[in-house]
Amino acid sequence: MKFAYVDESGDSGQSDVFTMSALLIDAVKLRKHTAKFDALLADFLAKHPKSPNELKTKALINGADKWSKVPAEDRKAFVATLIDLALECSTIFAVVLSFDQFNKTLEALGEPPSRKSYWLASAMLLAGTLQKHVQKYKNNKGLTVLIFDDNKQAMANLSEGLHRPNAWYDGLYQIQGKRRGKTVWVDRTDKDRFDHIVNTAFAIKSEHSSFVQVADAVSYVLRRHFELKTGGENWPGEKAYFDDLAMKVLSKTKGLGRVPKCDAVSFFEAAKHPDWQL
Repeated sequence: MKFAYVDESGDSGQSDVFTMSALLIDAVKLRKHTAKFDALLADFLAKHPKSPNELKTKALINGADKWSKVPAEDRKAFVATLIDLALECSTIFAVVLSFDQFNKTLEALGEPPSRKSYWLASAMLLAGTLQKHVQKYKNNKGLTVLIFDDNKQAMANLSEGLHRPNAWYDGLYQIQGKRRGKTVWVDRTDKDRFDHIVNTAFAIKSEHSSFVQVADAVSYVLRRHFELKTGGENWPGEKAYFDDLAMKVLSKTKGLGRVPKCDAVSFFEAAKHPDWQL
């Protein structure tokens, strides 16, 4: 069994970029690496004047909420350490949407099963990409539990989408097979839609999971990387810093790979950030 810890960054009031990231880790390795991240986060959070219970990467890296009391170089080094460790112990999955492109796609192609919710659309795309990756494992070794930072409004709809999957998403994780000597895309059925994703997603407070907090760091790194392609820096050297971290993340991020032509793929190709690949 595997666990995917998920968090997101961005809203339309801040910029055009929305990111959602998942850290996939095998259950056998979970306790060991959770203990490592727990200790790392606890030690660094203790440097803050108020010793907060959880890490919020945006506040930390920008020196907000009294994080300015900790030297900027220490804060930057800590986030870089989190990213390096995440890449060592987990497999990264990500979604990068443009709010503008998402809204234009709704008008041009119509609403997907997630309707107008960019959060739910991103979560279902992430679930489809995870399914594409883990369905190769046999004997339930790829069975994956999704664990999100708490989102009370959307979690019920996500669980419903996984419990009763819509065929609209099939193309995200279809596999190829042979029929009369030719390679074809194999149709999914009610029995095998999202069959490697546990059909109830779980939501927890981020302060209760170091992996969710690290997923927040990954999402914020990707968000700033794409925002800084057109926007200005908040502090000198910010673009170079986030570009370097994002290139590490993106080089190891699992994408959809080869997929058939279908409505779901067309929708997400149009709604994604122009500089990100599905």
